[in-house]
Amino acid sequence: MLNVTEEALPKMLDLIIFDCDGVLVDSEILSIEVLHDLILKQGGNLTKEDVIQQFQGRSMKSARDELFASQGVELTDASIVEMNEYLFARFQQELQPVLGVTAFIESLNLPYCVASSSHPERIDASLTATNLRHYFSDKIFSSTMVVRGKPAPDLFLFAAEKMALPAERALVIEDSPAGIQAARSAGMLCIGITAGSHAKHPDHRQRLIDAGANWVVESYDEVSKIILTLS
Repeated sequence: MLNVTEEALPKMLDLIIFDCDGVLVDSEILSIEVLHDLILKQGGNLTKEDVIQQFQGRSMKSARDELFASQGVELTDASIVEMNEYLFARFQQELQPVLGVTAFIESLNLPYCVASSSHPERIDASLTATNLRHYFSDKIFSSTMVVRGKPAPDLFLFAAEKMALPAERALVIEDSPAGIQAARSAGMLCIGITAGSHAKHPDHRQRLIDAGANWVVESYDEVSKIILTLS
């Protein structure tokens, strides 16, 4: 466990906010592969590492805008629908929950929700494929519900508002620099987690530190220990 900030931390939490991809479901490698293939088909020349660096944790809208501005690549609505159909089929066959997350959710005695850059259909497909959907009911918030996606704070602030709990007493669990930046901009504590199969490279841990994570951890056992210190 690595605590990477020196700021005074509150001793009370009211809300846990999960990102989805890479935090609840181990989807990032699958997602990046499918998005990378689409970009190449549409005439882009990015490497898979470029796609990870630029678009992990961001909404499809922001990815579309940036690809058009920087590469002249236009991802059409039809191409995205086709990509999602293929991705969801792979989810059904291959997607797994992040190691330890099911037991962690079941151990929580705090309110919790999901706030993800993905659109609602993809969140639902991911959680359903991994048997996590029933834990969240109507406590699922998507970047499609706000004007600005991550790294802007809008989605996390919206989630706290809808949960009727104070943003300053929320803890976010994230795996991407954009998500961590969003949480910190929202005035929330944030744990950067590297339990997903995409996050094992040391550079990824450093990116989470640089983004402002309060802690960077490798497992949900470590997340549980942090929550105990704040309870």
